[in-house]
Amino acid sequence: MKKIEAVVKPFKFDEIIEAVKKENIQRITVFEVKGAGSQQGQIKQYRGAQYVEDSPEIKIEIIVDDDEATQLAGMIVDILRNGDLCDGEVIILPIEELLRVRVGRRSSAGSDWQGSIGSGYLMRNQTPLRSRLNNLRRKFHEY
Repeated sequence: MKKIEAVVKPFKFDEIIEAVKKENIQRITVFEVKGAGSQQGQIKQYRGAQYVEDSPEIKIEIIVDDDEATQLAGMIVDILRNGDLCDGEVIILPIEELLRVRVGRRSSAGSDWQGSIGSGYLMRNQTPLRSRLNNLRRKFHEY
């Protein structure tokens, strides 16, 4: 198993989510993060004092099988690449073991860890993910 971490700008988020959906990836974790990166943020001024404001970004984490990791990471890089500074970052990390808290199941690197997901579980948790993604879109469009 591999974990793909991608730090992206908010305007590229929709494209990446659509591409991940086409690959039938069932589990994805999304974080709101702030960081300066190589541009070191934007200099803002408030009541005569200058400060550096970090740029809002989104971190996406996806756990996939070993044979899918390189292909999915390459697809994300193709979406992010436009030749400018701070296009984004994509990291592939190895996963030694996956522990399921609710069911108490352990999955090692070679096991069928996706087969343990019930279809009822996926259908129940589809709506909260969709509403969370919509909330993220609304929040980042305010900037």
